[in-house]
Amino acid sequence: MANFSSRPQNIKNTGFEAQILKTITTLNDQIFAKKTELLSIWGMTVLQHNALQVLYDNDTQKTGLSNKEIGRGLTTRVPDITRLLDRLADKGWVKRERDNNNRRIVRTTLTQIGTELVESSAQPLIELQQKMLAHMTQQEKEQLASLLKSFSEKVPDLS
Repeated sequence: MANFSSRPQNIKNTGFEAQILKTITTLNDQIFAKKTELLSIWGMTVLQHNALQVLYDNDTQKTGLSNKEIGRGLTTRVPDITRLLDRLADKGWVKRERDNNNRRIVRTTLTQIGTELVESSAQPLIELQQKMLAHMTQQEKEQLASLLKSFSEKVPDLS
């Protein structure tokens, strides 16, 4: 049996950096939970909404986006984007068709229902975001945005 009293004390994850990353992780979980709760009204997950939003924002010509283009716009990594998009197609939220110039590429476009989902959820999501940050001044929001941008640009890719 292990002797727990002889554990080295220097491996506790209590440093300043650990506290910062724990706070970021905790906030991410809380934000995700609130968005999950809100989007459940429309029968959507956060990931599904994110994919629909990427299409809404980036497929302005209505020619469709490839899996790779959609994947680049997602806020979380998705190991199987094809399966995600197939589920959205099964719900009637997107349409998937082979590219006319390269049959290996499947292009995804929003359907009318998908567009309506993004548009009808937009204002409630904006209000949720505003509520989450209502306690901060504009200057604090700008400072936080700047720090987070700097952090996200400079953090090493750990994959």
